[in-house]
Amino acid sequence: MMLGRLFNPAAVPQYRNSVVQVQSYANGLGVCLKRPAQVQISYQQGAYQLALLDVYGQAAQGEIMLAEQQPVRWYITPENGFVRVVLVGLQPLIGQWSPRSSEQQWCADIQIGSVAASN
Repeated sequence: MMLGRLFNPAAVPQYRNSVVQVQSYANGLGVCLKRPAQVQISYQQGAYQLALLDVYGQAAQGEIMLAEQQPVRWYITPENGFVRVVLVGLQPLIGQWSPRSSEQQWCADIQIGSVAASN
């Protein structure tokens, strides 16, 4: 079995799509890809998360400020077969995303707010 791995190494998965740019802006984040992707949304423990399926990306992180001067940390994490985009704030977050496309790329624009500010 071990010799087989030496002569026939495990195949590295090939993704047709990848993250090409991340843009932060007031109350949001834009994650731009080479082409459209399927998106799954989840909320876990007050964090807003997107899974970009069949996409490759490098790990990245940063911070944005909401209008009410609350910091929100964002993380991009490559997983097995997808890229996870996580936004975490001091208060539970609400969010929505919308697609935006140009000739060069497709972007998932994410708008974020805190639950406390929406009440």
